[in-house]
Amino acid sequence: MSIIIIASDSYKTGREISEKVAEAAGYDCVDRELLKSVSEKYNVPEAKLIRTLEEPPSFMGLSSKLRNLYLAYIQEVTLSRLLEDNVVCHGLAAHLYVLGVSHALKVRILSDFEKLINETTAQENVAREKAINLIKKRETLKKRWSLASFNVDENEPSGYDLVISLNQIEPGEAVKTVVDTVGYRKFEPMTYSIKCLKDKELAGRVRAALMEKFSDVKVQANGSTVIVETRALKRDKRKKTETIKKLAGEIKDVGLVEVHVFKDIFRQAVESNR
Repeated sequence: MSIIIIASDSYKTGREISEKVAEAAGYDCVDRELLKSVSEKYNVPEAKLIRTLEEPPSFMGLSSKLRNLYLAYIQEVTLSRLLEDNVVCHGLAAHLYVLGVSHALKVRILSDFEKLINETTAQENVAREKAINLIKKRETLKKRWSLASFNVDENEPSGYDLVISLNQIEPGEAVKTVVDTVGYRKFEPMTYSIKCLKDKELAGRVRAALMEKFSDVKVQANGSTVIVETRALKRDKRKKTETIKKLAGEIKDVGLVEVHVFKDIFRQAVESNR
């Protein structure tokens, strides 16, 4: 079966639509409750995982190393859940890491702006003008977050298969539209698309394991073959390669491990200036 991934400018609105779509389609609904599983598996406070999904890099926030590590944990657990299919996923930024998976319908829900203003006014206990400014600020922060995390602007409509504005369309009609769209033949799971998701899930497991020790790794998978890219000084290349091959090779479903080590120009420059 297909996967439905819903993103929204309002967590509350997105969750409500997701739950109704799941009920109408007969799917399970996966939301940020999944972060409890991430927290338990990796021993990371749930509050920090939520911050990881909401806060762009800043001097006062989580360090880049921890932020990327926690995001890798969230991706790993989410991708494992998406492999089960029959799921509506919301609030976990999954639309940004299933690119190329054709049986994943990516939906953007835009709230009724007046309702969003009223919601923000009530939640933050501020005047209307302040609420509007907060909404604009959050949109900017979301853009910064997605660009920093995935080099993608999540506000860009081209990143979605379906964009629905609730300014004129009732939530019930939006739900019906999503359910009807996921039945379109192009969102049916195909051999290539299923393989693509499996490859991403395996790469996610390997990346989560390696990033605890090597924060700079990039991982791809093709079947049981895993390709890892990293950086190191010439003197450290062999040791780092051996360690990565050992760690990755111990992970279930991994066959061959390829490691490509590039020169760490930044670290080399720092050492040469000492």
